[in-house]
Amino acid sequence: MTSNPTKFVDTGIPGLDHVLGGGLFQKGMLLVFGPPGAGKTTLVFQMAFHAASAGRPVVYIATLAEPASRLVEHVGTMAFWDAGQIGRQIFLESIYPLVRRGLAEVTSALIEAARSHGARLLVLDGLMTIRDLHPGSVEHRYFLQEVSAALAALGCTLVVTTSEVPDMHGSTPPECTMSDTVVELRHPDEHRQQVRALRVWKHRGAPCVLGSHAARITAEGLTVYPRFETYPLPAATPTPAERLSSGQPELDAMMSGGLPPGSVTIAAGAPGTGKTLILLHYLIEGARQGQKGLLVGFREPYRDLVAKARSFGLDLDGPVKAGLITVVRRVPVGLVADEVLAQVLDELERTGATRLCVDGLSELDRLIADEQRRSGVLAYLAELARARGVTTLFTWETGQVVGPELDFAGSPLEVLAENVILLRYVEFQGELRRILSVLKMRSTAHDHTIRQYEIGGEGIRVLAPQESAEGLLTGIARLPSERRVKRRGAAPGGHEDTT
Repeated sequence: MTSNPTKFVDTGIPGLDHVLGGGLFQKGMLLVFGPPGAGKTTLVFQMAFHAASAGRPVVYIATLAEPASRLVEHVGTMAFWDAGQIGRQIFLESIYPLVRRGLAEVTSALIEAARSHGARLLVLDGLMTIRDLHPGSVEHRYFLQEVSAALAALGCTLVVTTSEVPDMHGSTPPECTMSDTVVELRHPDEHRQQVRALRVWKHRGAPCVLGSHAARITAEGLTVYPRFETYPLPAATPTPAERLSSGQPELDAMMSGGLPPGSVTIAAGAPGTGKTLILLHYLIEGARQGQKGLLVGFREPYRDLVAKARSFGLDLDGPVKAGLITVVRRVPVGLVADEVLAQVLDELERTGATRLCVDGLSELDRLIADEQRRSGVLAYLAELARARGVTTLFTWETGQVVGPELDFAGSPLEVLAENVILLRYVEFQGELRRILSVLKMRSTAHDHTIRQYEIGGEGIRVLAPQESAEGLLTGIARLPSERRVKRRGAAPGGHEDTT
């Protein structure tokens, strides 16, 4: 016996081919199940119009008595709908009267429709109707076997939908065992996730990505957002030896010349300490050197960022209009992290940015509903950025405004913190002063001094050691950079490594 390489047919649904490990089997059978309103009809019509646009004729067969005009009324508002394809490359038919007569006539009608139109994709939408009228499992099995075999001989891929949700961990109906691919669509989880979900239960002979993946239906159609940690790592991009300037000479000096290329740095601090300004300095300095940057934020609209930058003497709008800086804002309502991170990857690919800033790592962390995934997702983000030669700067908002201790246990800093810049308030002579320290830099020397910094008409200015006021910490405990950071697993009374 000789084996032929498996041929896949792309679905045309963003993200789904990645989850399927390449696409649908050519001449295979796909079963799509889920409750009413889960998006089954949207999925199959989106696939149908994609196939038609590629010159592959499609036959759509409804088993319900619902006329085709009702389908056009509901699905015809989607961006993928092309009325010019109806009757030319996509043929809509209803077989409800035949279903009542018997499965033999249904079988003949399906095969004849595929043959007469030269179909390369046949959609049977509503297997539940056939099961209701013909509940015998043996007869049902013979029907599916005969139809799928005949269509495969014609070079046609079969797609079947059903609203019956089988028990995938128990006794399953024959369509599940006979299908080459089984896909489930689910409604949003009211309590944890505000988007739909898609799961591939079965995909014969292909390295599909198991587990639940986020999905969303918009005016463009259905989009699948694979779990972020399943994206393949690209080939490592060589990084330059030179450090990247933060836009602050004194801060660069504290970091032995700037941010190490390909590294991940976190600017952590309380509200109002200037974390976003740190990002703006970093991106605008990169643009000045001709290096492209990407800023991802969750709170401030673009116009507010431009106004903020301008009030501190920084020009953000100019580099954005010149294509050197790209700003993406996602309001953290009804989002999941996989959706946001997929857009980050797309923008990095599209723009070729080598400087990435995420303003609000705490927001991104909260978007990962499954707590068991959080550390893995964030670690993989750092790994992907590093492989692409991207130097990343995050902000992390701490809850404590003034005080001697910070607790980073359970936070992304435990996973991502290659380099940590700590921004703090301290009380000194009846006033709040801002102080900065480089808490940690991995595998590189750095300045351990505590510096005062000012926010004024030119943005952030880190003061030199001789400019910083003495005795800022008098009367309070030492800062976290002086071994006061709590870390998970520390032995009582033991010393912490802050290098």
